[in-house]
Parts: sequence; structure tokens; C-alpha cells
Amino acid sequence: MSPALVVGPPLVAGLVLALVAQRRGWSPPLWAALCLGAVLRVVALAWAAQDPAQPYDFAVDFSEAADEVLAGHNPTTHMRDGGWHFLPFLAYVLAGQKELGDLLGLSWNVAGRIVPVLADLALIPLVAKLAGERGALRGFQYACVPLGVMVSGLHGQFPPLTLAFGVAALVAARAGRAHWAGVLMGLSVACTNWSVLLVPGVVLAVAGTRRLVVLGWTAAVPGLWLLSSSVFLDTPVTGLVDLARAIMSTRPVVGDWGWTALVTGGDQTVSAGLGRIGTLVLVAGLLAAVWWWRRADPIDLTLVLLLVFLVLTYRLGAQYLLWPVPYLLARPGRFTWPAIIAASAWAAAGYLRIQPFTGMGWWQFHGVWALSSFLVIPFLLAALPPRNAPRPAEDERAAEPVRETKAESEP
Repeated sequence: MSPALVVGPPLVAGLVLALVAQRRGWSPPLWAALCLGAVLRVVALAWAAQDPAQPYDFAVDFSEAADEVLAGHNPTTHMRDGGWHFLPFLAYVLAGQKELGDLLGLSWNVAGRIVPVLADLALIPLVAKLAGERGALRGFQYACVPLGVMVSGLHGQFPPLTLAFGVAALVAARAGRAHWAGVLMGLSVACTNWSVLLVPGVVLAVAGTRRLVVLGWTAAVPGLWLLSSSVFLDTPVTGLVDLARAIMSTRPVVGDWGWTALVTGGDQTVSAGLGRIGTLVLVAGLLAAVWWWRRADPIDLTLVLLLVFLVLTYRLGAQYLLWPVPYLLARPGRFTWPAIIAASAWAAAGYLRIQPFTGMGWWQFHGVWALSSFLVIPFLLAALPPRNAPRPAEDERAAEPVRETKAESEP
């Protein structure tokens, strides 16, 4: 049976609940949001675990990375070209999941999805905390959003873990805890390279010299994980520089999304030329965004960088579309839900394998799917926050002067 028929209805039900909650202003308790989020993700995991068609990265690359670590090898230097270009942190997590699966008698299809699902559940209270006053509603809505359910429960991918550390870092920074903010941001960067997009918002959320503290920890934590390659794995100390270069490199796989899909006609291919051009376009766009939104609220700045990346990137996996969701919900605007719905629908077309319903084979469908990203990109652009949007404290002063005065008088 197609996953669209099994997992599709719960995903739609979750999205409807999120929209109804928005309409009626619900504020469910955290336990209710966690229970609903767990049910949706366990349903997705249970289906994915018995599905014979597994995502290639999950079934092959992730499993092999775990095996290499358990054998004392560094996955980056022992796996196929481009199969693993991350710091060892995630590989250690994968190895832990495989060991746990062996201990409990769980297949890799189950054990390999445990941490992504738990991390995605951890994002529910973190989104609530980041959102502030309407946090209960926002956390409940994150529990319901289909993207998180699909990325963690179906794909078993790790953006939820990267985001959990990144959102927690911003929460800590806004609370003035610079050391914790830096450590958590460093762990997020240790997960994957793209989370450097979260660093400016975290740094700007603290003041003065504490920004140097955040930056110091953000650099030190990934450095320690890199050094662990020589302590726990087979990378010599003299090979750490080359290892760092390999980790920071990526294979220029293009044609899955946006402008490169237009160039390739929707065919996925490896193109060093398009990769070089795409990198220049992406860096220029991100630098322009940082300058234009330089005075924005840290949440808005983070959201801008993630959305601009998605609009301009030359390569994309459907899991990337989860990146801005916690920040969209924390600072919602007029086009927040159209953007989330459009991104969820596009990702679902790939995750739920709807091509049999269209009468197309997978690669034929892939071309149409990649080109249809041009239907999603305008919604992402529309979701960009205003350049001078008021910060949360300014909103509260304007709307609730009595409450603000009372809060300021409390110790």
C-alpha cells in the first residue's frame, strides 16, 4: 500500500489541527502537544520501518557511517566520495543508535530513526519557549506541522537535531546565557555545515563582549569533535587539516530545485560548474540579506538567512525545507502558513511517493517535481519578514503597557 494512503491522512489531520488552533487561538498544555506530536511521528516511523523502499542516505550512508565508527574508522575517509562529509558527532550518534538497536533487538529501520524523532519532539517545547507569550499555541502547531513528521519519522534525517541545538542556543542567548548559547550553537554546527546560518542570530541576541564568548564556544565545540577523530577513530593528528577540508566540501549535486532545475530540465546531475556559480550566487545573496536585515530581531535575521538560502540554493533535499519552520512559527507573519503549507505539500510529493497516482515513473516524476519548486519559492519569498519589524518587546509595550510595567517591577 502506498505511504500516501497510510501516512497521508494523519499528516493532513495534523495540518488541519494546526490551522484550527491558529483560528481559534488554542493554547494546549505542553503534554498535549507532546502526546500528539509523538503519535504522529510514531505512526510515520512505524510505516517507514516496514517499507521496502528506504531513503538511500538513511539505508546506506547512515548505516555505513555507524559501522565505520564501530570499527574505529573515520567515515569521511573510508566511505564513498560524498557519502559522509560531516564532523564525527553525527556518526557517533548513528553508531549509538545501531548499538541500541542491537541491544533491544530493533532493526536499523527503527533504531536509525529514534534520535531524529526525539529531537523533533524536543523542538516542541523549544519553539514554545522561543515564541514567548503565545508559546503554547506555537509549540502545539510545531507538533502538528507535516514537515517535521516526515523528516524525522519517514526520512530519519537529522535537521531536527541540528535545529534543536540551534533553537536552544537562541533561547539561551536571549536569556543572557552566553556560555550555554555558544556551546549549544557549537553542537549545532558540529551536526552539519549549514547551521552556520544560525550563528548571526545567536551572536546578535547577546550584547557586548559576550558575543565573543558565543563565537569562542561556537568554534571550540566543533574543533573538539574534529580532534576526537584522532582520539577515537583512525585519523592521524597530521591528517586533521585535510579532514576538515573534506568535511567542508560538498558534491555539487544540482537539478533538484530552483534555478538549477531549470538549467538541467529537472534532471539530477553532478556539475562542478553549476556548483561554483551556485556558491557565488548563494554567498552574495546571504551577504546582501545580512546587510539589509542587519537591525532585525535575531529570530527574524535567522529566518531571513534560512529562507534566502532555500530560494537561492543550487542543491536541495526535501529535508532542508524544515529549517525555517521553528522560526516561522516563533515570529509568524501574514504568509507564514501559506509558506509552510506549500513547502509541506512539495515535500510530501516526494516522501509519500505519489508518482504512481500520476502514471509516471520515479525519474520522470522527479523532473516535474524539481521544476514545480518554482511554485513553492514565491511563498518562501513572501514569508520574509519586514526589514524593520518591531521586536517582541516593542510589540508588548505597544499592546500591553500595564503588563509590561508589572513585569519590569518583578525581581
